[in-house]
Amino acid sequence: MANHHSKHGRRRRKPRLRIKIRPGTRPGTVQAPVDAESTKIRVIAYNQDNIADLEIKDVQQIAPLLQRWSVVWINVDGLGDAHKIEQLGQLFGLHPLAMEDVVNLHQRAKVEPYDHHIYIVVRMPSVSPEHHTEQISLFFGKNFVLTFQERSGDCFDPIREALRKPESRMRVGAQADYLAYRIIDALVDSYFPLLEEYGDHLDHLDEAVTRAPHQHVFNEIHQVKGEIVMLRRATWPLRDTIRQLSQDYISPLISDTTRVFWRDCYDHAIQVIDLVEMYREICGDLRDFYLTTISNRMNEIMKVLTIIATIFIPLGFIAGVYGMNFNPEASPWNMPELDWYYGYPICVGIMASLAGVMLVLFWRRGWIGPDRDAPKPDDSPPRSHSE
Repeated sequence: MANHHSKHGRRRRKPRLRIKIRPGTRPGTVQAPVDAESTKIRVIAYNQDNIADLEIKDVQQIAPLLQRWSVVWINVDGLGDAHKIEQLGQLFGLHPLAMEDVVNLHQRAKVEPYDHHIYIVVRMPSVSPEHHTEQISLFFGKNFVLTFQERSGDCFDPIREALRKPESRMRVGAQADYLAYRIIDALVDSYFPLLEEYGDHLDHLDEAVTRAPHQHVFNEIHQVKGEIVMLRRATWPLRDTIRQLSQDYISPLISDTTRVFWRDCYDHAIQVIDLVEMYREICGDLRDFYLTTISNRMNEIMKVLTIIATIFIPLGFIAGVYGMNFNPEASPWNMPELDWYYGYPICVGIMASLAGVMLVLFWRRGWIGPDRDAPKPDDSPPRSHSE
């Protein structure tokens, strides 16, 4: 997961772009986020016969394009220029509250239909290793699509490549709602490669837990689970957003032919959510498996230590008895074994015999040694009569 982790296996953290808005500020105020990237505007205008790809410095250059081309896609990278963002809102007649949500980067996925345009908020997997997801704000109307991104870099290059082909579905139909669908569909599909990386990474963690569970493995499992939880927060409301766009009553700006594609996009969103939920459960299972493995290892260690201590209890008792040093000359009952010629070998032999008997007893009870109840490798289950 090189694209989403540092070389030490932990994602680098960076504070989210925030807006310093004073309480009581007028609703609809557009204020650039702190440390936001500078605003760059790229316009792709097309019809069935031609296409134009332009870098725009002045927002007023867009108005003539709306009159000439069938569909105009305005993509804004960076939210650092609040004035240009307000100008775009005024040019397309966008609702002030929607424009405020464009620069408030904590929005959940949602769709808000207006009279002459539809506003959609979705979250896209970030290409930057410092961020998990970034907010994408999309407006589309009769002949325009307007997208706002937090920073440069996205998953829309295949769409741009397809627009350059005259035979593509977007060029032939030249509908803004279909372009909006393609953008959202590309964003939803961009989750699949990321989730595939998480799946491979969880497989490696599973092997690590089974082979040699260490604390760093547990820390990495916890880290991955936190990232998947953040992905879940980003993708879960995406399902309801796309479902609304596939409904008949949402807006006349969405044609019946495009609505069929929205339903297919909804299926993709369900698949993404299912994968996120599955990987979240796998993370929980891996964490429980790690704790169980550690507990079993601790039990094995305690069993060995207990066996050793149990063996030395009678040995220590015998050694303690013969270490009392009662004088045998004072009384014939004071440890007469001290005068035996073979007293020491007999004592050591008794101690060794006790240890051996206890080891044999422990082995027969299955407390030490291999598990004799486990099936052998060459054992095969009995065949049923139906076979």
